[in-house]
Amino acid sequence: MINKSIQNRRSVRAYSDQPVARELIEEIIKAAQFSPSAMNSRAWEFVVLEDQADKDKLFAAMDEKSRLAFIKTAPFVIIPLVNNTKSVLPVQDLSIAIEGMFMQITELGLGSVWKNVQVAEAEVIKTAFDIPENFTLLALLPIGYSAQDLPAHTDAEFDAAKIHWHKF
Repeated sequence: MINKSIQNRRSVRAYSDQPVARELIEEIIKAAQFSPSAMNSRAWEFVVLEDQADKDKLFAAMDEKSRLAFIKTAPFVIIPLVNNTKSVLPVQDLSIAIEGMFMQITELGLGSVWKNVQVAEAEVIKTAFDIPENFTLLALLPIGYSAQDLPAHTDAEFDAAKIHWHKF
């Protein structure tokens, strides 16, 4: 039986104007901090943007083709980071923490999307928000209540042909 948060998680790119309590953002970050990390480094850090001026600043720091409206319209944007000097596997550590965040976001009835950040773009964002050079930034997580009613995943999306028993 698939966990309901996995089944209901969708990529949300349109947010309602319903406010999101800060306490829910803390619960989302707590889920990330409960994630596994290589050698238990727990090297994550999180920049949380709530003010419109900060979201506008983020938007301006992004590459032109990355400037999507939902970055500015989401009630919150979290910038998940990992300290490269403390993590032996920073990309893996940050990726699994973000997945934990997605599960908690869904569990709380909120929506988000993995907004990929290119390496050059990450450097500009890090400068704009005083993020130290030794941190990795892979994605932005806009967070809010979905403006659309998105359907849950169904078994029709499952592809058993992608399972290879014993050899490819």
